[in-house]
Amino acid sequence: MRFFTRFLKVVVLLLPSYGEATSTTLDPYRMINNNWERFGAVYSRVMSNYYKDVDHSELMRAAIEGLLRELDSYSQFFDEEGVRQLRQDTTGRFAGLGITVGIKDNYPVVIAPMDGTPAKRAGLQPGDLIVAIEGADSFELSLEEVVTSLRGEPGSMVNVTISRAGNPSWDVTITRELITIKSVALAYLITSHIGYISMRETRFSEGTAVEVEQALDELKSQGMEAAVFDLRGNPGGLLSQAAQVADLFLSPQDPIVSIRERDGGREETRYSQRKPVFEERPLIVLIDGGSASAAEIVAGAIQDNDRGLVVGTTSFGKGSVQTIFDLHEEEDAALKLTTALYFTPSGRSIHRSYEQHSTLRTLNTPLSHREIPAALLLGVILSADDRSGAMADLRSRFNLKHEEAKQLLQVTFGDLVGLSVTSTMASEANVDDGKSKSYQTRNGRRVFGGGGITPDIMVEPEKPPQVVQQLQRRRLFFDFIVDYVSVHALDSTDQVDVDHRMVSAFHDFVPDSMLTVGDGRSKLSEFSHLARNSDWGSSARPSLDSLEKILNAHIAGQQFTPQVERFVRSNLHRELALRLHGHRASLLTKLTDDIQLQEAINLIKDKKRFKKLLNVR
Repeated sequence: MRFFTRFLKVVVLLLPSYGEATSTTLDPYRMINNNWERFGAVYSRVMSNYYKDVDHSELMRAAIEGLLRELDSYSQFFDEEGVRQLRQDTTGRFAGLGITVGIKDNYPVVIAPMDGTPAKRAGLQPGDLIVAIEGADSFELSLEEVVTSLRGEPGSMVNVTISRAGNPSWDVTITRELITIKSVALAYLITSHIGYISMRETRFSEGTAVEVEQALDELKSQGMEAAVFDLRGNPGGLLSQAAQVADLFLSPQDPIVSIRERDGGREETRYSQRKPVFEERPLIVLIDGGSASAAEIVAGAIQDNDRGLVVGTTSFGKGSVQTIFDLHEEEDAALKLTTALYFTPSGRSIHRSYEQHSTLRTLNTPLSHREIPAALLLGVILSADDRSGAMADLRSRFNLKHEEAKQLLQVTFGDLVGLSVTSTMASEANVDDGKSKSYQTRNGRRVFGGGGITPDIMVEPEKPPQVVQQLQRRRLFFDFIVDYVSVHALDSTDQVDVDHRMVSAFHDFVPDSMLTVGDGRSKLSEFSHLARNSDWGSSARPSLDSLEKILNAHIAGQQFTPQVERFVRSNLHRELALRLHGHRASLLTKLTDDIQLQEAINLIKDKKRFKKLLNVR
């Protein structure tokens, strides 16, 4: 019954402060009581009559998550482990060794140790396998199990066994410390007068504004006269830090962001409060589809105040504010709830209403009585040996009748993966309760709301060929460089170029590290047969043909095409820099062929064009 009490308190907490219900207004308390009685009736029947015992904790968690899922994708319930992760995300700190880990050969592998951490001081290197933790074999441990084992209280110790190619395994005892995840990944004078500050793929956590200010001061001391601020792939974080970061660039009393609660309730506007650290100098903010929340607040404030230009691709469109509620009735549990929307200084909402498009989460199958997740459905079909097997698996897995399973197999491939709704989604992407209308920046430039931040200059990144993307997903560049460095006994004193011999060696390495050609040919043939029999043929054919070309290229042993080789060299260079010279060196190599960054640099150098785009006379 503790859940009932806790759940009821949470629901009551979310109620607006209504006065007496009028004849035209439904009584919210009566609605809650009625629905609560219905829920209790269902739950009591389950407890009394279900054919086997159930895990009531799991059942209640599913009920809570189901309730929140009906609201939006950002409202979440956190148990003890979730609260721990939430604290890490907001503070940017955790107690551990300071390494990024992955899985290789079914063992945890060190991707990169962070500078100044226990792991770095202990001599761990990218590619090291952690074959045991506290004497227990780590073979086939999940990443979650590995992370949980390596983290602990500051000052506590953990013993790990390390295996490095060409060396006997050894044990090392490492003392855990409080690790701070940096928000500023790189601060670098990219030309004699243009500074580059990267928060790419980091977060806005406690201390972010201090880090950015320090980076600005450091680069100004080196002669920086213009700046590129990289927020690509940054998922956001703390609203307070977003406001403080924007504060570093804006003039006093410039608006940064407005926060509005529902039904015209409380509204709060935050303004710049201090003298800017970087004022009246050219500024460009880089964004992309992975820039969200706090990153969009900063980009929107810079754009609407005409403080600088935004370059890249349209941002994600997360313009909602989440509030954390401690659930004191449950130890170490919390509720993250969407409580408001934020608006940029021009008054636009950039929130993209994904909730309108259920196809982003589930497939609306032809079955009128239910929805089946597209990814789950596709997984069941692909694991079947043939059409009859797929029919049997679908009927068993989803409790379907024969005709229902047949209907699912007649869904086109485009419908299954959501391609058929792409045009609809695109046309509705900016529709958010009328917020798609245009607005004006301080200088009268036209901007739009309801679908993310649209850059002043659109620059699409150069997309790697499909074969390169597959190699990246399988982490084969990393694996190859680990072996290459070991075989050639390279260390940090070596300056190694990615020449044709290394590219050739990598080409020979690839087939041995991927699925065998025979297995790949067999799977491709099975899928092609199933697609033809399930009416997927026409829409699936281009993808199948592409896969077949990749397979044939490996069978023929042909060398990489010039375009593929260019991307192969770039990836090898980056992984080699990481292995020999660390994370900073790897980030720097990534900038050499960054066309979005290059456009930003060219724009800063072209002062006349820069002013024209800002509508400055």
